[in-house]
Amino acid sequence: MTGERINKNISRAILSLVILTALITINAGAADNSSSSKVIYAFWPYWTDFQSYQPDWDILSYVSYFSIEANPDGTLNTSNIGTNYYNVRDAAHAHNVSVTLTIESFNPDVQDSILAGNQKELAVNILQKIQYYGADGVSIDFEGIRDTNSITHESNSILMGNFMRTLYDTLKNAGPGYHISFAVQHGVNSVYHNATLSQYTDAMFLMGYDYHWLNGPSTGAVSPFNDATQQDVEDSVKMLEKYYPSNKIILGLPFHGYDWPSSSDEPGASTTGAGTAVYMKNATVNAKTYGRIWDSVSHTPWYRYQSSGTWHQVWYDDDESLGLKLDYVNSENLRGTGFWALGYEGNNATIWNVVREKSKAAPATPGFELTVFLAGFFFSFCLRSILKSWRH
Repeated sequence: MTGERINKNISRAILSLVILTALITINAGAADNSSSSKVIYAFWPYWTDFQSYQPDWDILSYVSYFSIEANPDGTLNTSNIGTNYYNVRDAAHAHNVSVTLTIESFNPDVQDSILAGNQKELAVNILQKIQYYGADGVSIDFEGIRDTNSITHESNSILMGNFMRTLYDTLKNAGPGYHISFAVQHGVNSVYHNATLSQYTDAMFLMGYDYHWLNGPSTGAVSPFNDATQQDVEDSVKMLEKYYPSNKIILGLPFHGYDWPSSSDEPGASTTGAGTAVYMKNATVNAKTYGRIWDSVSHTPWYRYQSSGTWHQVWYDDDESLGLKLDYVNSENLRGTGFWALGYEGNNATIWNVVREKSKAAPATPGFELTVFLAGFFFSFCLRSILKSWRH
């Protein structure tokens, strides 16, 4: 009987230990999928001076230094890389923040030349620069790509897929930990209607801004959200999700707005000239002077003023509007949030408090603590019974 009792108690103890281990594993998995694991990816433009600005390093996951320009032959122009970059890199690494290099081209002719015949050259040069500058990966920012290559007359979507595969193989073979991403404008250019690209990138940075742009015909929200009257951030995410998993999409949000001369003081008025960029740190201060207006359609703030008899409208984002989109990142289970651009929000900006609040870990599984306690109690009870049985 004593042997049977011992065996039963051992079985109970093992069972409770298995249950306890499973519960801890499940809860750990839940924590990994919570908003606490969201990536925070922000661009640091070379003109943001490290000596006069510091972000909230503790909340950042990646900083992408903007920029290195790609040449038609696949070589790279590194004239923007200097002391400022090294200061940013060293500070980032000291805070366990990864640093990537932004490789950009906004020239369709340059893009066509690279995609037509210099893919390998560019991939090799990117690897060399990552290694030389002590970076941790790359962000590809090719904007305004043509649907059809002007040199080969092939689909640039296919050629872009070939390039990203070449880049992925080149970088991952040299260092599996190198991070690879590419930027996609909010209109989701048809070049990126290519699900195979997902295999060759760690993340897509969706530029959820400039829906109304610098030289646009009318005033309006730079980053509209939940707006039934126009394309907005949600529409762009849904378009991208047709081709890529949500857990690879980083929603990029703006730390800037635009000041447009306009035909009237009414929202959506025609612009009467090119706008000028306004940093969020300045827009939020000016809004206190001119009167912040909340647009309930685009869920963004704006203000208006007159100068020399001309109406001006300034549309921007602030803590409230960005907070709504941060909530959306969580509800849509996206990979994370990104920002263009560091420095535009200013030092000690309150937006980082919002980001931190929205990035708090989800609560543990309901009843988790109680269940673990009971399982642990049962395990210890069985263990004491085993020891007592052995004594007898």
